Amino acid sequence: MEAIASEAASGTSSAHEAARRLGLPPSSVRNILRRILQLYPYKWQSCHELLPADTAQREAFAKWAFSKMEQDPTWVFNILWTDEAHFSLHGDVNNHNCRIWATSNPREYTQKPLHSPKVTAWCGFTGSFIIGPFFFETQCTVNGWITETVNAQRYLTLLQETVVPCLIQRGQISNVTFMQDGATSHTANPVKEFLIQTFGEDRIVSRHCRYPWPPRSPDLTPADFWLGGYLKSRVYLSGPSSLSELKDTIHREVSSIHPDMLHSAVAGFVTRLECLLPCGGGHVEHILV
Repeated sequence: MEAIASEAASGTSSAHEAARRLGLPPSSVRNILRRILQLYPYKWQSCHELLPADTAQREAFAKWAFSKMEQDPTWVFNILWTDEAHFSLHGDVNNHNCRIWATSNPREYTQKPLHSPKVTAWCGFTGSFIIGPFFFETQCTVNGWITETVNAQRYLTLLQETVVPCLIQRGQISNVTFMQDGATSHTANPVKEFLIQTFGEDRIVSRHCRYPWPPRSPDLTPADFWLGGYLKSRVYLSGPSSLSELKDTIHREVSSIHPDMLHSAVAGFVTRLECLLPCGGGHVEHILV
């Protein structure tokens, strides 16, 4: 039993591997782990890579954000969390928990195109409202609407012609702090200049700005850790069969998001910052499970 406990303490081998090394039946090892040692199986989690300098920047950002919240508790709920996401027409199927029970292997499989058509949607939200989705696309006389790659000029055009007018119409242009990640299209000089002109340097959280968003930190922005996954889980339920239907479904799901959900997502950002400081700016998602 001590040998099994030692194997378990290493945290690097499976019960099957431990049984093979110790010359014991796998069922015996599992019984000892569960019934005597009171241990349970947990899945490994994958997460984005952090470079050595990233943790210090994440920690500094968290401390700055908490200082802002001390000055104004409503500040965090007035951040406009923004990002774009790709939605494939055929979706992404998670096969990990998909099983077919049968007396023999039915050799079933599903097919999907090698290059599935997709749309790219931009959304922004605070703790009380959401704007979008706005799509990166152009109209073609032959094929209708064609999805465009996001580059600096197209992103700037979206901000100038759609996002900012929408915020002005809602009476929010002077209230929000604009947040974006460090994608190349987001940080081009013309984009930076327009954002500073529109929001002022004190109301922008972005790479290469006065208050930089920490690099490689999708786990900290609710646009990544919540909205993108939530929308995809909803959109693919109906199985849209065309890009037009896919866009309509995205519109419908975005419009059905209740403000309470937005508030909870932003509160989740605060929780992640609270977890981030004790771990020195490192990964937080394994702590939240």
